[in-house]
Amino acid sequence: MDPSHVGVVGLGGMGKALVDSLIAAEHPVAVWDRHTDRVATTAMIGAAPSVSPRQLAEQSDVIFLALPNPAAVREVLYDEETGVLAGLRPGAVIVDMTTGDPDLAQDVAQRVAALGNGVRYVDAPVSGTAPNLTVMIGGEAGVLGGAEAIVQDVAGALLYMGALGDGFATKLVHQHVKYATHLAAAEALLIAQQAGLDVAMVIDAVERSSGVIGGFKGVAEYYGGNKRAVAKHAPATTIAKDMRLAAALADSLGVTSATLAAAAEFFGTAAEGDYAKLPYPESTELLTRLRTAVQES
Repeated sequence: MDPSHVGVVGLGGMGKALVDSLIAAEHPVAVWDRHTDRVATTAMIGAAPSVSPRQLAEQSDVIFLALPNPAAVREVLYDEETGVLAGLRPGAVIVDMTTGDPDLAQDVAQRVAALGNGVRYVDAPVSGTAPNLTVMIGGEAGVLGGAEAIVQDVAGALLYMGALGDGFATKLVHQHVKYATHLAAAEALLIAQQAGLDVAMVIDAVERSSGVIGGFKGVAEYYGGNKRAVAKHAPATTIAKDMRLAAALADSLGVTSATLAAAAEFFGTAAEGDYAKLPYPESTELLTRLRTAVQES
């Protein structure tokens, strides 16, 4: 396999950055997108336009998918006449950087394996922008084969998450953290605004304190087994008290905050039980009972 022949399917913001980086790394790049103006734009910088995903596959050994959703992936891959699977070269590698789910990875991998010509499919969703992507790869080191060097040309970090579909699952966890944090911060600043505070000064105070990274850091310490770091945190009763005060402030201002209500409810529960006097990250253990179908025997 000559892994220098690369195809990029999907030329939105992420796909366009991929093409720019691949061309900068001196790879021959074929491109396809349903929006022909995007294809024309990348052709102007040296990419080879394709009339269909199938034609792109016929001239590519490594194929990047940068599509908006799982439905688009299935459509681009599975069409019997124009799809990628209809034109794959023997030994080709499909690197799917779409934000998908584990079911998509299993479905595509089974169809690819059925072709019986040595082709491979790897879920590899990303964070950031090429050429500094963080790539969350659904497999162990080596799963990309000769395509790894190509992926390195667009990435700052390759993270091998373990098994097929684990890359997609990791990206969804990342999105949960990112946008739940966004919502919590947005609701908190709405409370600040309604309280008549100087929001710019509040932002400065939070950024200079533990508010920005402290919450995730505590969780990471807990799941990472860093007992010494966990032990330095305040007890659950202290956090429950703080959440009650914060919730009362929001109520007094007529602001409804779903994230604050959830935090107040959770730490209130923790403070009423065995975790009351323990460092608050220890109460994370409660989530197995409160938030999943797994029950203690």
